[in-house]
This record gives sequence, C-alpha cells and structure tokens, in this order.
Amino acid sequence: MRILVIGGSNSLLKGGYVHGLAQALQGHAEAEIIQVSVGATTSLAAIGRLHETFTGAPVDVILYEYGINDAGHFAPRPGGAESWLMCFHLLLKTAAQLYPAAMFVPLLLAQQAHFPATVPLPFYDAQLAAYRELGLDVIDVRAWLSALFLGRAPDWIYMDPAHYAAPHATSIIGALVARHLLKLRQQPVPPLSAALERLLAHSPYATLEAMYVRAPNLQQFCSGPVQRIQSGNRLMQLDCLRMLPGSRLQLNSAAFPLALFLKSDRGHQCLQLELSTPEGMQFNACVATRHADTETLPFIYSNIPLPLLWGNSLLMHYGASQLTLSVPAQQTGPLAGFDCYLPGQAGAANHLDLVGLLMLVQP
Repeated sequence: MRILVIGGSNSLLKGGYVHGLAQALQGHAEAEIIQVSVGATTSLAAIGRLHETFTGAPVDVILYEYGINDAGHFAPRPGGAESWLMCFHLLLKTAAQLYPAAMFVPLLLAQQAHFPATVPLPFYDAQLAAYRELGLDVIDVRAWLSALFLGRAPDWIYMDPAHYAAPHATSIIGALVARHLLKLRQQPVPPLSAALERLLAHSPYATLEAMYVRAPNLQQFCSGPVQRIQSGNRLMQLDCLRMLPGSRLQLNSAAFPLALFLKSDRGHQCLQLELSTPEGMQFNACVATRHADTETLPFIYSNIPLPLLWGNSLLMHYGASQLTLSVPAQQTGPLAGFDCYLPGQAGAANHLDLVGLLMLVQP
C-alpha cells in the first residue's frame, strides 16, 4: 500500500501519528509512506507540493490533514468557510488529475480547545459537509477521541494547543488511521476520479482551473539579478529563483495569481507587489516575506494567498491580470502581510526565494 501524506505540522511531528500509522500497519500490510506535508500554512500548499513532488508513480491512498491549519487561517475571516471550500475543491481537482485511481481520505484533527465534540465549531461542520457531499470517507479523529474519553481530554493528549503529544496520543491516532485504511483496503471506496465527477457536477467552483507554475518556468519573465538555486532539508528539496534587490518579475497573463509560493528565511524582508486587471482592480504594496517560524527554523516553505492581502475572502472573478514582483533593498512604505509574516530584521540584506505561482482562470 503506497500512502501519500499531505498535511500540516501534526503530520510532520517526530514520533507523530504518521510514525504511529507505520508501526500499526506492520504485520498487517506492506506500506510505503510518502511524506509531502508542510506545516504553518494552508491547503493551498498541498497543491504546490503535489505538483512539485509528482513522479508519475501511482499511490493507493492520499491522506489529507489540513483541518487545524485551515481553521486557523480561514475560520476567523468573514466567509472563511467558503474560501476554504474553494481551496479544497482546487486541491481535489489537482489530486484527481495526478492520482485518479487513489482513494482520497480526509483526516480531521482538532485543537485542544475544540476537543469535546459538543463544542460548536461551524468550520468543522462545513468541512464534514464538504467531504460527505463528495462521497469521501473521513477519519474523524475529533469525534472518535471525544467519544472515547467522554468529552474530556486527558492531560497527556496534547503537547500544546494545536499538536497531539507523542507517543501515547499519536500512537492511538496512528492505530485508528491504520485500522481505517485496512478496512478501506477490504471494502474500497470510490477513487478520486469518482469524487471529481461529483465535484464537477455540484461545486460552485467547478469551472475554476488552477495552474501551478514552478519557479524555473518563471525565470524567462525576470530581469535584474536573479539566480536559480536549490535548497532543502530531509523533508523537501526546492528549486527556487533567488531574486536580489533590483530584480523584477513581470507577467501579463490570461490567468490571475491566487498565491505566491516562497522559501522564507531570515534573509527575507519584503517584496513590492503590483497587481491589476482589465476590469480596474489595482493593488500596489510592500509585502512582508519573512515567516515568523524563521526565528527558530532555517527556512519555511509557505505561500501567500494574494487576495487576503487586501480583503478577507478568496472569492472573486479570476481572469486576466498584470503582475509585477520586485525586490527592494529595504522596506519602502507601509508593510502589508499575510498571517505569520513579520517585518524583516533592520539592516539585513533582502532577497526573495520564489518557488512558484498558483494561477487561476475562470472561463
């Protein structure tokens, strides 16, 4: 069984539920776990990671875990559930195009404050409804653990408000996931291609087409000091364009840039973003590019959903656009920023490690 895991930081923890899953499957099934998760970001990251890591080899299961991350970024915003649904449907279309025969299995975790299933949680309800509408088989860890412990989380379940503790909680979750996947192996659920048919028939975002453009393919649109670099760690290898002060990327396209993907480190400060459409939409701002987690980590792979720089929703018309990204030596003017991004260090050299752009077009 080849299992592709795409999720947030709970999917990456040392000794986390993925480790528990591998242990629980031993003796029951030969399993190869392919880890393409990335923490501290939204489900949009999954679209980029799926494209960046695709080799053509099929997988049997795609285990999707972004509930806590998406709730943190989308739930506080008005209409956040609708923005998440659009992102999720784009992700599902991407996964179905790359892995049509795979089973897509959402995994629903919960923050410590939301452990009891009796706590009202509209965003969680919206996620469950979206999965059921598409006929997806959900592993609802929140409901299962809440029922097991009568709505009261033991002290050892969480290591912090958003992460389950190893080894006890993560072993339990890993065993639960293993049992569920073994059951699906005996009674398979419809593959992603079937879920895609339902999505195309019912989704309000069915006509949206996403195109992920990797950084090397953007180099032809750049000028100034730009160099191609490779960077990574044990979890990922990234092919980036390092844009230095004075560099510029100009892109006139029939599509609209939904999200900017970058590898943020302590050398990042900001970029100048200019974006306009033939319909008269205009945005021009200095945008923070240094992720908060670079205080403790060498780099963070992340993305910035561009419409959330000027509003609370991702729902808009996606058509032709003119995009200019330039890298100033220092911050110029007020700083716009997405969640988790900080002002750069005073006096530090500035650069941008661009990984890709997610473009949308709406017929």
